[in-house]
Formats: sequence, C-alpha cells, structure tokens
Amino acid sequence: MNRKYYTDPFCTELHTKVTKTWPRDGKYHVVLEDTIFYPTGGGQPHDLGTIAGIPVLDVSEDGGQVVHVIDQPLEEDSVELQLDWTRRFFHMQHHTGQHLLSAYFSNEYGWETRGFHLGENYTTIDITTPELDPDTTIQVERAVNQLIYRDLTIKDYLVTLEEAAQLRLRKLPTVDEDIRIVEIDNFDYSPCGGTHLRSTGQIGVLKIIKTEKYKGMTRVYFLCGGAALADYQEKHSIVQDLGNELSVGSSEIIERVKGESAARRELEDKLKDVQNRLWEYQARELVSQTEDTVIFHNVQSESMEEAQALARHITAQGRFFAAIQAGNRLILAQSLGTEPHCGNLVKQHAVPLGGRGGGSPQLAQVFFQESSNLEQFCNFLQDLSHEFTK
Repeated sequence: MNRKYYTDPFCTELHTKVTKTWPRDGKYHVVLEDTIFYPTGGGQPHDLGTIAGIPVLDVSEDGGQVVHVIDQPLEEDSVELQLDWTRRFFHMQHHTGQHLLSAYFSNEYGWETRGFHLGENYTTIDITTPELDPDTTIQVERAVNQLIYRDLTIKDYLVTLEEAAQLRLRKLPTVDEDIRIVEIDNFDYSPCGGTHLRSTGQIGVLKIIKTEKYKGMTRVYFLCGGAALADYQEKHSIVQDLGNELSVGSSEIIERVKGESAARRELEDKLKDVQNRLWEYQARELVSQTEDTVIFHNVQSESMEEAQALARHITAQGRFFAAIQAGNRLILAQSLGTEPHCGNLVKQHAVPLGGRGGGSPQLAQVFFQESSNLEQFCNFLQDLSHEFTK
C-alpha cells in the first residue's frame, strides 16, 4: 500500500483501487491500493473525507493495513478519494507545533514530554516539571515563535536502529526497524509516525493558552495557526465588548473590573447585614406573637438561609423550640436544654418517613422528597409540642 500521507501529506485528492472490503456491525470496512487517509496513532486522530463520495467514519491500522470505515457499500473497484483538508492541516500544524515546543522544553530545560493529546479544540503535552511559572511560559512561547518565523525546514526519513543511535533523538523509538525520523533542521530529531508540515513557518503561530499541574507534571495547552488566530479573534472581541460596556480602553479593563468587583463585594456585605437584621426583626415579631415556647413558621421564599437565620434568632431570644419550613426542608432548633434532642427527632421520626438529614441536640435539618411526608412529620411535631416546657 502506498501511504500518500507520508510521501505527500499535502495531497488532498487521489484516484485508487479497492483491494478488499467487508461488512461489519452495519458498516463497511475498506482497504485501498493507495490512501491519503492517516489512521489514528501516536496521539494523532485519523483523517476524514470521502471515498467515492461516501463519508469516511474512521481510519485505523490493522495488521499492517490501513482500514477505512464507511456506512455504505462501494459500487466500483476504482474510487476517488477526497481528504478533509481543514482537519488534516489542523493536525499537521499542531503535531509539528508539538515537536517544536517539546524540543524547546527538552533542549533548554531538560524537561521531557511524557504525554501528547491532539484534540479538536486544543492540543496538550505533559512535561516533566511540577510547575511552570508565567514568566517562563512567556519566554518559551516567544522563543518557539521565533523558531517558527525562521521557517526551519522539516523532513522525514527512515533509518535503522544503528543509524538512529547516531542521532540526537529527543525520545527513543518504539520499533526496531524502518524507524521514521522527523527532523526540524538540526534542531529536533524525533521518531514519529504522524503527518507534518514542510517547514516551521507553516505553523503560523503557537500560543500557550493554559498550564496546569497534572500527576506531578505540568500539562501545557496550546493552539497553532488558524486555531490560534480564531482564539485570538474571539478573545479580542470579548475585550472590545468589555471595554465598550465599561467605557474604558482595553488597558484599563482589569483595574476597572477589580474596582467593580470590590464595590460589588462591599454591597453584598451590606445586603447580608440588612438581610440579617430583617430576619432578626422577623424573629422578634414571631416571638412576640406567641405565648408558647413552640414556634412553627413557613418561609415563603423557600430560602434555607432565611430559615436557618430565623431559627437562630428565635432561640437566641430565650427558651424556645422552632420548626422553620423552607420548601421541602425543615429546620429544627431549640434552646430549652438537652430535650427535645433535635437530631434524634429527625433520626427516630423523620427518617422512617423518608426524610434525609440529622443534627445535634440544639439544631437539625431534614429534607423530604414527598411533601405529604413532610406534612406528616410536622403534624407529629405539633402533637408533641405540648410536652415541651416553657
């Protein structure tokens, strides 16, 4: 089989013959005399496109053959192949960019690349350093883009194991013969079976978009070429919209947002204080309206925060037992002494009714999936309340 994706990775159309085809699991597997479709392998996803106008669903390697999967049978033995060039070029830009980035990390810092993932929206490598500070990230990004601008020549060739031993390989080969080397103009030598560009200039640009700690290493997210441009365009549009919304220039956005955030936090603190005072006044009103030590109340907002605050403020005013309902949840609180034990009330009487919760002698909460069960538990508490002493 002539693997055209190696001999001419820029080839997007090819006329070839079908050598074998068979049905499997409702699909049709096809082996061709020649192919332009790269099979999944080495961290690089498979190509897409069409065979005789039929979409290619998957491409894999099996027993030294490239197997193409389509969802319709082929009518002819001679077929036209059409490659999804946008997807291929995305893969080529990012796989070549990965070689350049990994080589720089290795050459300058001694950090190896232990993982590589080429996804639809970004590419990642895992490098052997526990952290990557922002200054180093910027320096690496600038240096790698300088290598891109130098338009270094990229070539691939096959070598024996003995010949490979004479090269400054960044990583060891995984095969013992016909070792395919991808060389970036005396800067990087790497055994690789992926598709690559003809020169680093075709990468366009490489942008590191994020780094994070990962299993004692650092995972580096990056974009190349058209994907990096699209990312920049989207973020530039966001910055412009923010600037227009805040009526400031792009360089002033961060300080303005910090100021707005500080002002919002101050207002939120004031609002919480006002809300707490309101709940305290409401609790005093509930206490003033009862001649008993037992207070039942339903929070119309169904806010658990409000229910908890009311229970807290009620018990702070004297000897009381409070049952505050918020939706399908119930807060129990008491300041009568050791009894009634709020947690035990939930455990012994609410849980058998399907309630979920618990708590301490002074405070407990319970949730009921069924409103009827909550009503039954509240009725039990009403009947029990006459036993609570003043």
